[in-house]
Amino acid sequence: MHTLFHSTSLGRRVLPLVLAAALLAVPAGCAADGAAEKTGPAEGDAISAEEPVIREPTDPLAPVIPDTPGPKKEGALGEAEEPAPGPDLSQDDDGIQEPSLEEPYDFSAPVPEGPAAADGYFDDAVFIGDSRTEGFMLYAGPSEASYLTAVGLMVDTIFTEPYIRQGEKKVTVMDALAGMDFSKVYLMLGVNELGWVYSSIFQEYYGRIVDAIREINPDAVIYIQSILPVTAAKAASSFYTNTRIQEYNGLLQELCQEKEVYYVNVAEAVADGDGCLPEADTFDGVHLLPDACKLWMEYLTTHTVEE
Repeated sequence: MHTLFHSTSLGRRVLPLVLAAALLAVPAGCAADGAAEKTGPAEGDAISAEEPVIREPTDPLAPVIPDTPGPKKEGALGEAEEPAPGPDLSQDDDGIQEPSLEEPYDFSAPVPEGPAAADGYFDDAVFIGDSRTEGFMLYAGPSEASYLTAVGLMVDTIFTEPYIRQGEKKVTVMDALAGMDFSKVYLMLGVNELGWVYSSIFQEYYGRIVDAIREINPDAVIYIQSILPVTAAKAASSFYTNTRIQEYNGLLQELCQEKEVYYVNVAEAVADGDGCLPEADTFDGVHLLPDACKLWMEYLTTHTVEE
C-alpha cells in the first residue's frame, strides 16, 4: 500500500512521524552497521514454539556405526578385503557364549580313562603280539576280535617270519593282516627286544609296522600298548629289567606322537606300587595268569577313543 503526502502544512507535520515509525519497523537481524549481531533471545523476548535439537556429547572412543554399510575396503590388487573372522563362540548351558579353544590331541600322553566301550567295540579289532598276547587271547580277550600272535614275535620278524598259518601254508603277520577286514589294531611288542643293543632300532622298526598298517588300511585306529612289567625277581636276574621296559615305553610314547597313534598304558593295570608285576599274577615272572589278563582286558575297555 502506497501513501502519498502532499506539500501542505499538515503533510510537513505528519511526514517526520511516518519516517520515525518506518525506522522502528526494521526487521530483527538487519541491525545497523557497527551493532553486535543478535545471537539469542533477550530477557523478556518470546521463545519460538519449535525447540532446538539437544544432542548428547560424542564419546571420542565410541565406534562410529554408519546407517548403511559402506563400500568394502580394497586391497593392493583391487579385491575387496573381508573382515578377519573372530573366535568361534559356543554357548554353554547357562546361555553364555565362550570362545572355543580346541587344542590338538597329545598323542604322547596315555589314552585317559572313560566310560566302558559299548558291546561290539572290539569285534572289528585285530590284536597283534607275542606270547603275552597269546595268553591274553586265551584267558580274557574279546571272543569276536581277531588275533595275529606268535611266541617270540618281534618288531623285525613281524615282516619276515611265516608265523601265521593260512590253509596249507604259513605267511608273515603283516601278509596275514593285509588279507583281513578290520578297523582297529592293538599292538603289544617289545619284551623280546629288551636285549637289543640299540633301542633306537626297536623304535624304528616299530614305526615301520605303523606305516605298513596304514598302507593296508589308512582309516584304521591304531593303539600301541605299553610293555607290561616283569617281577622284581625277574628284573634282578636277567636283561628283562623294568628300567629297560620303562625306557622302551618312553620310546613308544615318542613314536605315538610322531605317527599320531594312540598310546594305551596297560602296564598300570597290572603293576604294583613299585612298578613291578606282582608274583601272584605270573607263573614265570613275565607271562600273566588269567586274573591279571582280566585286569588287562578291563583296562582296555575303559581306555578307548572315538574317531
